[in-house]
Amino acid sequence: MDQATALQDEEEETLPAAMAQTTYVSSSFEARRLTRDFLTTLVPPVSQETREVFLLVVSELVTNALRYGNGVTDFQLGATRDTLTVDVGDSSSALPRERPPGSLEGGENGGFGWPIIRHLAHDITIRLRRNNGKIIHAGIPM
Repeated sequence: MDQATALQDEEEETLPAAMAQTTYVSSSFEARRLTRDFLTTLVPPVSQETREVFLLVVSELVTNALRYGNGVTDFQLGATRDTLTVDVGDSSSALPRERPPGSLEGGENGGFGWPIIRHLAHDITIRLRRNNGKIIHAGIPM
């Protein structure tokens, strides 16, 4: 079974209430816009706190893919009765790693995103692709 089939089978088992997918996201701003649009389609609407947490996790995953993964190759949002999900793919097989946050004053920045994602998301999986790259899945309870 190929990776796409495995992903499709997994999604069918979760019985998503809603789903949005694109393969091209060029900025975290665009990802947040797509996410806001997606969240407005959900009935009942999610709480403001859940909305803000989900937007932050999406933004950090996309920023990491753009900064360290040679761009976003897959972007999918989903919702079940009790969980919001995001899948972000990139073309790097390097796994995310924690590093000390850089000094914003010294011109270095970064090191905050992965710890934020790990703290806020309750279901994180990383699937390596056969031909290079990975997809990071994160779930946020509603």
